[in-house]
Amino acid sequence: MKSLFTILLTSAAFLCFSQETLLWSDEFNGSGVPDPEKWSYDLGASGWGNNEIQNYTDSYQNARMEGGVLAIEAHKYGTSWTSARLQTNNKFEFKYGRVVFRAKLPRGSGTWPALWMLGENFNTAGWPGCGEIDVMEHVGKNPGNVHVSLHTPSSHGNTVNTSWKYVIGFDTAFHTYQANWTPEKIEFSIDSVLLYTYNPFFKNASTWPFDKPFFIIMNIAMGGNWGSDPQYETGGLKNGIDPALTMARMEIDYVRVYQDSSGSSSLDQPFENGNPQDFKNTIIAPNPTSGILQIDLPAGILADGSLYNTVGERIHHFESASDYVEIDMSVLNKGLYFITLQSKGKYLTQKIIVQ
Repeated sequence: MKSLFTILLTSAAFLCFSQETLLWSDEFNGSGVPDPEKWSYDLGASGWGNNEIQNYTDSYQNARMEGGVLAIEAHKYGTSWTSARLQTNNKFEFKYGRVVFRAKLPRGSGTWPALWMLGENFNTAGWPGCGEIDVMEHVGKNPGNVHVSLHTPSSHGNTVNTSWKYVIGFDTAFHTYQANWTPEKIEFSIDSVLLYTYNPFFKNASTWPFDKPFFIIMNIAMGGNWGSDPQYETGGLKNGIDPALTMARMEIDYVRVYQDSSGSSSLDQPFENGNPQDFKNTIIAPNPTSGILQIDLPAGILADGSLYNTVGERIHHFESASDYVEIDMSVLNKGLYFITLQSKGKYLTQKIIVQ
């Protein structure tokens, strides 16, 4: 059975954005330094929390507009690297909308380009409390594997809220990387094809720090915890970069942010609230349980189901092919869980105790 929920998410990538208006953009159609009214720079060689080795500068060589694009370049000097990290902090922040980057990525093992966003309360809440939305990340040691990710207090660093796609011509052609952010969910697309949706059932400070304005960041990191290629590392440092590489270049054709009249994306179309009466006579037992949980559905009801923990992470998903489902709860830690059932836009939620 393919649920209505799944069909709606799959179709979302092909909806038009007819109600949207362009809130903010930079088309990079000039020459010279990036517009100082829109962009500022992070500066320094502090490792940036990831043991990166580049020194971020505001040098024209590391970031400039030319030929209708913004070029961000990393350059090697001896054993050191310079690069650029541009941001809109204190110049432009937004809450909910669709952000689109059209970019051509660098090639080279040891490179780590990113197009992403941080919560504007970064200086007070810290990371990951402020939340992070990674619209595009690419590590050159795995060429073509483009990642999208979210970092929250409930899942950060080696996050589980992530997906990736192999992008043909990532370094030779421009591709669009976008995040559609609403009060309910964040949808990631590459070249307008939906890749990943984050929609935690329980939204709180741990799972959903995405209820405040965010600002935009674009950069090329070198080496670092994820970007470093172990075959080239020396001295126990995360400095693994192809020794033949002397320069890496990312080109951004544009950055655009759209919103609709309500301040959220036109994809923000909530599902119809259901009537639990549709699940009358559903039996979910035994509860509490330490073994097999049985779900008996009314005749003719085929449901899409999920099991969540108390921080809103979905830890099991099932689609009922009949009126009877079994879930082995003995593999879970003791505590409180939640079962949700959905069918034709209707839903039922039930607390489950594992003892």
